[in-house]
Amino acid sequence: MKRFLSILIASLMILGVFASCGEQQQGQPVSSENPDSRSEEPSSLEEPTEPDTEPESEIPAWADPASPIFEYEYIAPADGSFTICGIPLSDYTIVLYFPTSSDYSYQDRKLIVEPVTDSLYKAAGTELDLKIVKNDKYNTQSWAEHEILFGNNFQREGMPEKNPKSSYYGVTANGTVYFCSLSPMMYSYLWDLFLAEFFGVPVESRAASGGCALTECYREIPKLDEDLLKQLGYSPVFRDEFEGDSLDWTVWTAIDDVNRCGYSCKEQAKVYDGQLHLMGNYVTDGEHGEGWYGCDLKLNQWYSYGYFKSVIRTSVCKERSQDFWSAFWIQGPSPYDPVLSHGGIGEGGAELDIMENFGYDYTSCCFWVAGYEGTAGLDGTLYGALHEVHNLGTDYSEDFHTYALLWDESYYRVYVDDILIACTHFGYGTSHVPEEVRLSLEVPKGFNVPQDTVREMTVESIEIWQKP
Repeated sequence: MKRFLSILIASLMILGVFASCGEQQQGQPVSSENPDSRSEEPSSLEEPTEPDTEPESEIPAWADPASPIFEYEYIAPADGSFTICGIPLSDYTIVLYFPTSSDYSYQDRKLIVEPVTDSLYKAAGTELDLKIVKNDKYNTQSWAEHEILFGNNFQREGMPEKNPKSSYYGVTANGTVYFCSLSPMMYSYLWDLFLAEFFGVPVESRAASGGCALTECYREIPKLDEDLLKQLGYSPVFRDEFEGDSLDWTVWTAIDDVNRCGYSCKEQAKVYDGQLHLMGNYVTDGEHGEGWYGCDLKLNQWYSYGYFKSVIRTSVCKERSQDFWSAFWIQGPSPYDPVLSHGGIGEGGAELDIMENFGYDYTSCCFWVAGYEGTAGLDGTLYGALHEVHNLGTDYSEDFHTYALLWDESYYRVYVDDILIACTHFGYGTSHVPEEVRLSLEVPKGFNVPQDTVREMTVESIEIWQKP
């Protein structure tokens, strides 16, 4: 029961109901409410009931496990049918619009498709056709008579106007189901929320549904703010705004090491004007000799579960794997050991890359574990669930942006400027061990910039929130 409640709270925490459903079925009541891993790339893809008393705190109703889960409570039809606006579920085709640009070449399509198809079969006992369609341009043409659509670059009659900076899903009046998000890796999470509300299948349970009769509706994932964090029981436990003229070395440690095609050392971290500056440049008389130097910092205090946030202006990165790259990340004790990591839930933990910037208009996050279930079973291979966001017209090296991770017993949730871009528990679940928090400007393999190049990652603040 405790596990169910924790999953319930976690899954509902970011679910906002900004528009109510249309007329529901009769009798349906309305409620009151790795050092090594970082040089590895994922493999290329093949083409296509109400509480008795009011709670003392002002926790929103949807975050209270004793309250009804959604705006509309689910009641299965007596005949156990599955229909969407009167159309049998068996008549539907799933269409996944997948970006085919080189930007998304590292996305693992198996991790996108399987959670959707597997959970549908377990919930409804139904296998639907699934088409993977190249999404090179804005798409308005139907691929099937009745569609369940995933993507961020399509439009159908009855859908809201495209919002490239939000994740949302819904059902149109004519029965088209759509899931739109910044990142393809968000689709399975939106799908879980959809099944939970409309099929009566709790998120993560993969339980069978008793039937479903859907009508027109719309749901949108809201931004995460401090008020919501406080309502959910989180409070600040650490903050550094980089005052003074140097780092507090009782709080931070600089990793002094050979780093791929270069080095990392303490002298590359500078504090002035209320900011931390991580420098990347060629040094002729460096501590490790002549060569390229970057910086890798870690907090001395390790943390498990919480909200981790940093305000960062990334370094300029001309090309992936050819230039310095900026990162904000968390690393477990042994995430690259298949026995100790055991898919992220062992004592070795996981590597949680909250932000890695590889160029203009490009932000990504990734979760690395060893010993995850794959073609070779438990072995030394690293598996990463990569989430990428492109084409928002944002140069992350021009201005400061907020990067954050909400890490709890059920999910890793990553936010950019308070917008949810990733939600996963890759691989067997979230890490439960204390891990170290890091900021780095790193030299990649294949480094290829002029010797007079100077790069700089600037950090305004970093903060950590936890529950008592």
